[in-house]
Amino acid sequence: MSWKPENVIFSSDVVNKVLTETISKQNLEAFEYSILKGIHLTLEDCCAWQEFSRSVRAIYQRYDCVVISGLHPEGDGRSLIAAMSILGKCFLSYGDDQIVKYLAMSPWSRDLARRGDEGFFHTDLNASPSPPALTGIQCITPDPGAPQFGHNRIARIDDILEQLGKDRAHAALYFLTNEEVAMANDRSAGLWQGRLYDNGILRFHPETIRTACDRRGLPAPDMILKAIQRAATKVSEPLSLKQGDILLFSNHRTMHYRSECSVKFNHFPMDFEARKVHILHSRNEREHVTV
Repeated sequence: MSWKPENVIFSSDVVNKVLTETISKQNLEAFEYSILKGIHLTLEDCCAWQEFSRSVRAIYQRYDCVVISGLHPEGDGRSLIAAMSILGKCFLSYGDDQIVKYLAMSPWSRDLARRGDEGFFHTDLNASPSPPALTGIQCITPDPGAPQFGHNRIARIDDILEQLGKDRAHAALYFLTNEEVAMANDRSAGLWQGRLYDNGILRFHPETIRTACDRRGLPAPDMILKAIQRAATKVSEPLSLKQGDILLFSNHRTMHYRSECSVKFNHFPMDFEARKVHILHSRNEREHVTV
């Protein structure tokens, strides 16, 4: 299985104290600037953080994902940035050099990432020339219907391919590993085309595949996409993040999924409780992600 309970690393009071004494005292803009420029962090000189980092890398090396629980959640995503810096470098920025993206689920949003509908197994920024190597998610507010709603799944590509073989889903296997597939973001006029899993990098999202098919007047490979979804579900486990929990995973070697989200209305229509998360991406893995 791709994710197991032993993938969880619990931070100690000492680690939280180190965070408080370093990044929490630093101006957010200065901290993000340091991360974007690859400047050495004072945090990395602390023995407690170094030991904690080794534990995180050991789990990630084995499973391509790790859950960190017990870090004090920072409202601006600093603890997520610090955790991601253990595994990744060259962070993506989202306008004004901001590293962390804030996502709040809404029953009224048309944005796929913010809607409460059940999602698909996918990789992030899959139609871009160079998809990021790592994705990080931190729970700010859990889904009010957790754990039944708003949970994640992580499925490793090797496990998916093995399961497709067991399912005798040969067309889906060929589709992922050998077929030339086009993908398109609905916000971009361009197309990406190539093998979905090639040179150790996985790209996959049913919606970007369907968008490319629509543009070219071709039928979408719905049966194949369903076979991949079934296989990924079989080799993954539901993961419900609690407040402050951080999930780090490879965006090159895994697919991830978010289940249907719920909403608790305090006063209809705009006063409601819903899942809120911070998300960030790193272009590259650090060379020392192995222990």
